Amino acid sequence: MTRRVFILSLCLIFLAFPPAVGAEITPENQDPKEQSSEAFRLEEITVIAPQPGVEISTDRTIIRMDQFKKPGYVRTLEDVLQEIGGIDVLRGNALMASPGDEVAIRGLSEGRLVVEIDGRRINHTGQMGRYIVDWSTLNVDDIEKVEIIRGGHSVLHPFAIGGVINIITKKGKKTDKLKPDVNISSGYSSFNTYFNQGSVDGGIANLVGYHFSASRQSTDGYLRNNFQWNNNFAGGLQFFLPFEANLWLGARYSKVNYGFPVINDPSRPDFDPSYPPFVDPDALRHIPTAIQLPGQPIPQWNKNTYYLDAILTVPVGPGTAKVHAYTTDGRRDIHFYRVRAGRNVFTNVDTRDVTKGILAEYRDIALLERDYCKNYLTVGFDYQLLGMPPQNPTIYLVKSPYLQNVVQLWNWLNFTAGVRYYNIEMDTYYSWIEQGKPAPAFPTGGKKQRESNWFPSFKLDVQATPDTALYAAVSRSLRLPCP
Repeated sequence: MTRRVFILSLCLIFLAFPPAVGAEITPENQDPKEQSSEAFRLEEITVIAPQPGVEISTDRTIIRMDQFKKPGYVRTLEDVLQEIGGIDVLRGNALMASPGDEVAIRGLSEGRLVVEIDGRRINHTGQMGRYIVDWSTLNVDDIEKVEIIRGGHSVLHPFAIGGVINIITKKGKKTDKLKPDVNISSGYSSFNTYFNQGSVDGGIANLVGYHFSASRQSTDGYLRNNFQWNNNFAGGLQFFLPFEANLWLGARYSKVNYGFPVINDPSRPDFDPSYPPFVDPDALRHIPTAIQLPGQPIPQWNKNTYYLDAILTVPVGPGTAKVHAYTTDGRRDIHFYRVRAGRNVFTNVDTRDVTKGILAEYRDIALLERDYCKNYLTVGFDYQLLGMPPQNPTIYLVKSPYLQNVVQLWNWLNFTAGVRYYNIEMDTYYSWIEQGKPAPAFPTGGKKQRESNWFPSFKLDVQATPDTALYAAVSRSLRLPCP
């Protein structure tokens, strides 16, 4: 195939740039530097090569971090996602990943796609009507592989309309060698941007595996007051139990300090020429829409997030049982200017978001395994509680059973059918539309709402040739409203 492409390329070159008529080249008039009697043979040329470490199928894209390669340094998950087709990464700070960044699959961002760590959602920890994923805390030292599912056809992942980004973390290894794998890296670049990070992986006596990591990143920022620094710690222990069972106990902590860009208008007396002009706060994401002013006090936010996970997997009969209990506790202090009565008033807002959940699943149950037909079933139940204590400890209570069946025929035809049922109890609010008028007499809070329904999904995959696959999917999906 490559030889045909090479010959065709030569033909196109000669058609596009034919030799000049009458310009005969002979040994007498040829430049001595170009004269050569040595013949050589070109090696095989690969016109298109797959991305190292990336496996693409109609079902999902899998990125294996120990094999992934790209030009430049790979430090955070965003550096990886930028190389994957169909995924757009918009950075608010070009120097490093930050809370203001946006990742989208086919144009649908965090509000309509699901970001998970080991199968549990992390992008529901925002507040004030936003879903926020702090991409700066997702370091590649903690990641074993990344699974990307496009579209909302997989009922195994709740609230996925645009797709799923599932981060599978490192959990140590089963080994009797005491010597661990240690990785340390550091770097420095313009605008006083630097990072230091390290990790250690290993195991003890084939009974316990471990992974621990720590990192710090910092930058003064390209825009005025757009500084950022974050500290991240992650780790845990994996216990290898009898009957091939595994228990993972993990914890993560991140602390982020993020400065809101302030106005830097050449027409103002406080203009700083060492920074580029910045006059429109709507140009960036996840920052206050009001103009932020330079000097003291400093517009910024501080956020501390704690993650705790316990995952038990046990082979049971023809499938594997999994129970995943988790909690996320996020605390964010926001200091910014807002407009009150036509004046910029500096305000402090403290918010807290807590998520607790249990995911129980019996997956890949082999109902039939023949050469011409294979059938696998997955059933599960998802329980999530999302709140903002102490004011409102339960904003959403989600109870969601699901089922998915996969039938494979003759190794080239797959049919996937699934259904998920949602029962959501919401503590929402009353609202009004007319701006600038006093609040109505009825209360603005305390409204209760319940939503429940069935959401089916169907998908057909056809492996037409060894290099070509076709698929079609139709599904009904639900998006959890913003807090």
